[in-house]
Amino acid sequence: MAKSTGKQPEIRENPLVAELLARGVENARVLEGFVGPSHDERYVTLYQDLRRLGDSVDILRDDILHAMEVPRSTLGAVVLWIKDDTQLSVRRTETDAAPTSGPGSLQEVTKGRLHMKMRTKHASDCMSVCMDCLSWCSCSICTSQCKPQ
Repeated sequence: MAKSTGKQPEIRENPLVAELLARGVENARVLEGFVGPSHDERYVTLYQDLRRLGDSVDILRDDILHAMEVPRSTLGAVVLWIKDDTQLSVRRTETDAAPTSGPGSLQEVTKGRLHMKMRTKHASDCMSVCMDCLSWCSCSICTSQCKPQ
């Protein structure tokens, strides 16, 4: 049995957590993505999926409490902490034609008397931007926060 020296281990506070709490972000929302050109300099335009650049979120700069680049992101991802009551302007593009094969394609499914079209599930639907286990997915099949490509 090891002898106790009576010394407590040094436990340091996380500097990011201290910074965030100092800025009052306890109830903030967190958005991750890639900052792109904005139509109005009062706003930041965030693209959460590089494969769908028609989809974006405009965030009033005054509502951003803290921003930081994601460590080790070779693509330039950012994390934004924004006020909880921020009004976001979301743009989504929808295409009329769904792909007929591959990721995101629709297949006809019959369950009982119900006849419907459902998206196929492929692991390639997910885009993992893995840096300290942050990932952005546009699918519902991702089960972990970090999926290596």
